[in-house]
Amino acid sequence: MNYYVAGGAVRDLLLDLPLRDVDYAFAATEEEFIQRNPAARKIQTAPCPVYLLDGQEFTPLIMQDVTRDLSRRDFTVNALLLAENGVLRMHPRALEDLRERRIRPASPSALADDPVRAFRAARLAARLPDFSLHEETLAQMRALAAPNPPGSADFPAGQSPPVEEARSFLDAIAAEQVGNELRKACLAHKPGNFLRALRQGDCLVPWFAEFVRADSLPAGPPAYHDASVFAHTADIMDATAEVARHHGGTEAERALSVWMALCHDLGKSETPGDILPHHYGHEERGAAMAENLGLRLRLPGIFVKAGKLAALLHMKAGRYASLRPGTRTDTLMRLHAADLVAPFSWMAAADSAQADLPVLWQRDLERLLAVKLPEHWRDKGELSGIRLRELRCMALRHP
Repeated sequence: MNYYVAGGAVRDLLLDLPLRDVDYAFAATEEEFIQRNPAARKIQTAPCPVYLLDGQEFTPLIMQDVTRDLSRRDFTVNALLLAENGVLRMHPRALEDLRERRIRPASPSALADDPVRAFRAARLAARLPDFSLHEETLAQMRALAAPNPPGSADFPAGQSPPVEEARSFLDAIAAEQVGNELRKACLAHKPGNFLRALRQGDCLVPWFAEFVRADSLPAGPPAYHDASVFAHTADIMDATAEVARHHGGTEAERALSVWMALCHDLGKSETPGDILPHHYGHEERGAAMAENLGLRLRLPGIFVKAGKLAALLHMKAGRYASLRPGTRTDTLMRLHAADLVAPFSWMAAADSAQADLPVLWQRDLERLLAVKLPEHWRDKGELSGIRLRELRCMALRHP
């Protein structure tokens, strides 16, 4: 049985990039693979079988044929198989597209075969910021986004819209798959490219429909913003990722921080036209929209909470130094209770261009947590909470 390192891991080896996930392919039937590896567990059936063995994913080659398998992969730069003896098998255009920094479909039906690949293209654009989407990739993305009535014979075999009113191939994708691609993009070098690529391929609807109008709205008065809400959001996602890397956050913290950057100005896309370029009240509007987006993508509960807090509190964070001690105390303790102080501070630092904000917040939080309620004020219910807050405010007022 022949085994291969497959796809993105080989691509990253050729590009001299850090390896993230290493997946494998095998040239044998599933029965033969299971016979030789009885501990393997099937974790996915469609659109292709996936087995988990010793923490690694294994997939069978299409028809046990390398050439056919390469032609059925998503993009040419991922259509790569590295054999155990060091021989590299690849799509005919793989090296050309790696050299030219292009993300091109591996076949004319690559994205129609598995529509989640539209979001994988966007994630690749975030992971490989010096690569561009080939025109064929954009054409296939736009074809997926085009209206496609339920029951149409054009839907990929074995797939159907999840609801009767499904409008396009994109509606038929499982929410978890879209959310998973987004979360991976949040860990990329330039996560704002995820949104930029979806806009370029007309794939914001239905999963990220909030950003369609954002592209035509000013982010704020010219004295404060010179870009659209969409452009500002994508830029802050990129800046947040850089700040988070600088502070050495864990992958979970970094993903949350970039997600908060995506959500922080969501409410601006619903600003009434008669008050533009101002966005009064966008914090409350944005909190509801962030919650809806997180639930729509079936993200973990911490993401839903983080998105809401990002929308509600980012304006206060931007003027943190001028806030009263009580407001600073309430803001920090609310974020601390959600275990989001560090990720939020990175997003706030990027949004407000205040590089020292994370350090300032950590220092103030330590002061707040060092406050202890005197023995005679304990066990008095609400009064104890009021007194503890007063003491914490004093700790910030008189450090």
